[in-house]
Amino acid sequence: MIAALDGGDIALIVLSAFWGLLVLFLCVVLINTFRVLESTKILIDVMREETIPLLREVKGSLERTNRELDRVDVVLEAAGEVVGRVRRISGLVEEVVSGPLVKLISLGVGVRKATSRFGGKGGRGGKSGSGGKPGTA
Repeated sequence: MIAALDGGDIALIVLSAFWGLLVLFLCVVLINTFRVLESTKILIDVMREETIPLLREVKGSLERTNRELDRVDVVLEAAGEVVGRVRRISGLVEEVVSGPLVKLISLGVGVRKATSRFGGKGGRGGKSGSGGKPGTA
């Protein structure tokens, strides 16, 4: 029967065998692709199960952090106001105290000069060698 086959029949048999092998190879490739896709789907599902609670926790942490930052902003504004008030008070105290203090120091210097002139120490603030009244030794 093989001898009765001509060239066209043999070519058809070879072509059909090659076609069968190609279909078998494509089935193996599709099965492997299906396995890879299935494992990828499982991996994504596991990651989603672990990631969603973490994202919820991060969201809660961010909300708490934002609330704390708002509180810190309020505290910093209050501290700025306190610093401004202290600066104004210190300026006011400086103005109130410095004028009379300068006058008091000037008065003290004037009194000292007056006591040195009229106290018998001699001419213009200079000390005499006798240590007191003129004429005493």
